[in-house]
Amino acid sequence: MKKTILVTMTAVLLATGGAAAERHLVEGIVVRVNDRILTTSDIRDRINEKAAETGRPVPPDQYPQIIRDAADELCMLERANELKLEVSNEDVDAAIRQLREQNHVADDAAFEKSLHDLGLTLETLRTRVRDNILVSRLLQKEVGDLPITEAELRQRYEQDKGQFTIGERVHLEHIVMPVAADGSDKASVLAAARRLVAAARAGGDFSQLVQDEVKAGRGTGGDLGTVLLTDMRTEVRDAVAKLKPGEISDPFESPAGVHVVEVLQIVPPTVRPFKEVEDQLREQELAERYRAHLAGVVADLKKRYSIEIHPELIDEAR
Repeated sequence: MKKTILVTMTAVLLATGGAAAERHLVEGIVVRVNDRILTTSDIRDRINEKAAETGRPVPPDQYPQIIRDAADELCMLERANELKLEVSNEDVDAAIRQLREQNHVADDAAFEKSLHDLGLTLETLRTRVRDNILVSRLLQKEVGDLPITEAELRQRYEQDKGQFTIGERVHLEHIVMPVAADGSDKASVLAAARRLVAAARAGGDFSQLVQDEVKAGRGTGGDLGTVLLTDMRTEVRDAVAKLKPGEISDPFESPAGVHVVEVLQIVPPTVRPFKEVEDQLREQELAERYRAHLAGVVADLKKRYSIEIHPELIDEAR
């Protein structure tokens, strides 16, 4: 194997009042596979992403495994490059669309918020997705086809039905009437909302009453469509929980203003049919089977590549 000089970190020396200079770590190369590197910042990003995903800090004793997994990934990406495997932008777009569908994130604003909560940018996500597709294609090429029968997929479907359950949903019509920041008009807004509720309960068309208020500039609203209970604001969810189809809520408040909602339909939890999720099940099963062969593939690559791993740099950078 060709000998190379590996620079594992960069440091600056700062003099303090004539005392001996102190050494401060600026950035270090934690993982190197041939010419591919991951720095302390890259590994920190992965640790932070895992913490955001699980909702709790990652214990330091898990750092070495994260670093080993990252080294394995670089080995596979290096091999994919050797084989000239490619992933198109269209492939990445399709994978992200599927990811959004699986997590029921249809709204762009909600998608951007979920990325922010995970500490990801769209560019970073695209890179992660592209790398994942490359690794999958590499494993398929190195391991070969792994036939999966429909019977095996149906068995997995029965075992994992919980992940294909869509929670209770409610079809809502609503209006929200804003209140001044100082609350000076709160009483009059509540009174207007109560009049609207009284008119609707007396037989008026709630949808038309809402549109009249919207046209008059006294609120915003309309048909919200069918919404998952878990996606609703707490105040809306609490109000909806008391209603049956066709019933109209009393006015209630939130930071957005004074709300009134009508429940048009309640859709109980449902399980997506097998045929609808068959492709997803096949991908999951294949991923698990390929992972079972992963250790052997990576072990072979490590014999051929120049690899350095420095987990101690993460401890120094803390």
